[in-house]
Amino acid sequence: MTYNRTIDVVKGLAILFVILIHSLTSETMLTIGGPFYILQAVPLFLIIAGFNNAMSYERHHTQTLIDLYQPTLLLKKLNRILLPAVVAYLVQMIIGPFIGKEATIFFYLFGRGGFGGFFISIMIQLIFFLPFLYYLAKKNHHLMLIMSFSINLAFELASDILGLPPFLYRLFFFRYLFAIALGIWYFFIQEDKKALNLMKISALLSIPYLILVHYFEYEAPFYSFDTSWRGQNPLTFFYPLLLFHLGLTYLPKLRWNIIYEGLARLGTQSYHIFIVQMVYFWIIYSYTDKTESLLIVDLAICLVVGIGYYHLEQTYLNRKQ
Repeated sequence: MTYNRTIDVVKGLAILFVILIHSLTSETMLTIGGPFYILQAVPLFLIIAGFNNAMSYERHHTQTLIDLYQPTLLLKKLNRILLPAVVAYLVQMIIGPFIGKEATIFFYLFGRGGFGGFFISIMIQLIFFLPFLYYLAKKNHHLMLIMSFSINLAFELASDILGLPPFLYRLFFFRYLFAIALGIWYFFIQEDKKALNLMKISALLSIPYLILVHYFEYEAPFYSFDTSWRGQNPLTFFYPLLLFHLGLTYLPKLRWNIIYEGLARLGTQSYHIFIVQMVYFWIIYSYTDKTESLLIVDLAICLVVGIGYYHLEQTYLNRKQ
């Protein structure tokens, strides 16, 4: 079982979408059809996380809960997430007072460390929940998916009914539970034509729903509708799964050219680029609103600094060994 390099290409596209999300205005996003690809960036990342982890567990023949929850394995994954984030947080705490921005330990605990700061909290929770999802999937991946859908939907409805504050809602792994479960499920059904047809039909049914949500401001009792993540709920997550499936199916046919290779490298460095863009927009928006006119500058700074940050950490880790 070998790693599919095309997964990194999809991640490379997704990290570009993240930067675009924080650069483009809502009006521009709707005009260029952003809800159907750009705004799918985070669900895509989480679907890929589910898929990659399932593939890793299978490759290493990790089956039992004891094996899945080995402390050394969990700590290794935690370090991958926390080390780049903590360094960025320290930088923010140093420069925060100079730009009039809040930067305390509580600030970071509540995922306010910049644009997309909630993602780090979700990834940490994912480390502890994903092994159990995989364990359930090994028993019955269809049942695991139904359970995840039900819990995710119940969380959305409960958050809406109880009036959960947005700063708390954004931090909870459960709002993306079904997306992560879909990534695991897809790993098991890649050759199952009936399941793939179900995925495609469900994804197509999401399209009119996304149109209603984003272009006609359709309201339904889902908490995501009152946040910046309109339409990102279990009724739409089959759609980014279809994007992932199409990417794996058709991107390799573009052959291994310089664009493909460039996107693949961005994909391997996407987490560090994500951290950098988080801090970058946190600083820039202290002085201005949306930076649409500076889109090229935004992309250049986030990508160049993010890639440099990735290699800096790799150099540190190599010397530490």
